[in-house]
Amino acid sequence: MNLTLKFVLVGLLILSFSSCKQKEISLKKSKVKQYAKFISEMKSKGFTTGNILVYENSEVVFQSSDGLRSIDPIDSLTLNSQFRLASVSKQFTGVAIMKLKQAGNLDYDQKVSTILTDFPYDNISIRNLLLHTSGLADYEKIIEENFIPQDPIKQYLLGNNEILKIFFDVNPDLNFQPGEKWEYSNTGYMILASVVEKVSKQHFRDFLKKNIFEPLRMSNTTLYNYQEGIDPNMPNRVFGYQKALNQKDYMLNDYHIVNDVRGDGGIYSTLNDLFKWNMALVNYKVLPKEYLDEAWSWGILNNGEKTKYGFGWFIEDKTKPKTVSHAGGWVGFGTYLFNEIENKSGYIVLTNNSTRVLFDIKNAIDSIRADVPYVLPKK
Repeated sequence: MNLTLKFVLVGLLILSFSSCKQKEISLKKSKVKQYAKFISEMKSKGFTTGNILVYENSEVVFQSSDGLRSIDPIDSLTLNSQFRLASVSKQFTGVAIMKLKQAGNLDYDQKVSTILTDFPYDNISIRNLLLHTSGLADYEKIIEENFIPQDPIKQYLLGNNEILKIFFDVNPDLNFQPGEKWEYSNTGYMILASVVEKVSKQHFRDFLKKNIFEPLRMSNTTLYNYQEGIDPNMPNRVFGYQKALNQKDYMLNDYHIVNDVRGDGGIYSTLNDLFKWNMALVNYKVLPKEYLDEAWSWGILNNGEKTKYGFGWFIEDKTKPKTVSHAGGWVGFGTYLFNEIENKSGYIVLTNNSTRVLFDIKNAIDSIRADVPYVLPKK
């Protein structure tokens, strides 16, 4: 091959690469415009979309903040606002258990009663709790039916210790035998947090901070020690709210008697910290690949049926790209994390306005990412 031909071929390769790069940049700009257009159209219909972050191939391609952080006083959301994650917190609980397994301090098939000696069921394993196959009754219903406030005016705040005492005293029957069915269980993940505390001899908040949040530099993420009013230690904390019946005034929707429960919820975080979290997971900086491969595998029932849930994540029903996700909903908050493992792409949605359009937002993002038209919710 002569020198001239070599130069021609190199030139063609450079032009081809440049053309592909330009198309990629053009497509990215087009999608950014689509995300912005969607949010604008939602606002015109009277819907706020909270905080949204979209990332592709490890790179943030779009961020938006739209709504109120607080209604008393009125204050707008920012990209640094700290939202209550609700059940999105469960994946952190799953990782906490895996950290203890990695350290040799427990086994997934170990019975819970060997760790929590007051636990009245001797046939439920750690794995059952992780996979939502334990059959445990719902602790919210148990508290609603059995907690008797001594002061009818006082607003009580219950955490794991208080709830488990009542739960163990009641000793409700199992909904089914462990491993027979899949049934989403907040009770199971609350108990997992108590398992972490018993084994590590640390409060769950401290364990998460030392073993997950600090190593990943998630400086705006915490298992919040809930208080109702403004907290000077959490100036970016978001409050849940809703519109009054007149559709003009705002009402606080932030308090619940079990707001101090840990394990199934209670973590507050920001868009950027959750992006760090998703990136740390897909790059195996949180745990080795073999641990997360197991966590991101479908659970299996006693009859061999698969459940599409792992150790704190729902697992998408497709082979490529491998995708894990989880939604959360509690008081005014609605949250969603979507993480494509192999593509290192995904998105985060955080809302606090008691919205019923969380999955409309999710579906619109899915549509824009897939280059198909999105659908706006009805007003």
